[in-house]
Amino acid sequence: MDGLKNVTPHEAAQDTQTVDSMASNQTGGLLHDAAALQGLQELLAKVEPLLAGGRLNRIVDLVSITADLVDMTDEYMVEKLAKAFEETMGAAWTAGNAARMARTQVSNMQETPSLIGLLRMAREPDVRRGLAFMLTMAGVLGKGLTYDGLDYTKD
Repeated sequence: MDGLKNVTPHEAAQDTQTVDSMASNQTGGLLHDAAALQGLQELLAKVEPLLAGGRLNRIVDLVSITADLVDMTDEYMVEKLAKAFEETMGAAWTAGNAARMARTQVSNMQETPSLIGLLRMAREPDVRRGLAFMLTMAGVLGKGLTYDGLDYTKD
């Protein structure tokens, strides 16, 4: 309490009057302006449902979170996000192109390949590389989907 000053009730009332007079001087011009009053009435009409439903609190929280994010954002974070976005878009573009090319090749086939025909396709190094990628990806996904083994012999 070293930095606090003892204030008498008379001094506190005087300070309050000073603040009130400053506020009324600043807003006094607005209260006499018909356009400003009309704008305030329209604003209050729009804010009233937000206050009644408690949604204004959510909006204030959202603005607070946005301000915190802006404060936390630095050049390094922006660069990392930009790189992640660029890599994601590149992967999506590559997958889309691969799907379009495969669709074109399959639709140009005269007849559906037999099982032996599919095995013959596996002779091509590109097909084997693609299959290796798909099987490796399935293995990685499978590791994440582990579960307790079920005992089917028990009833």
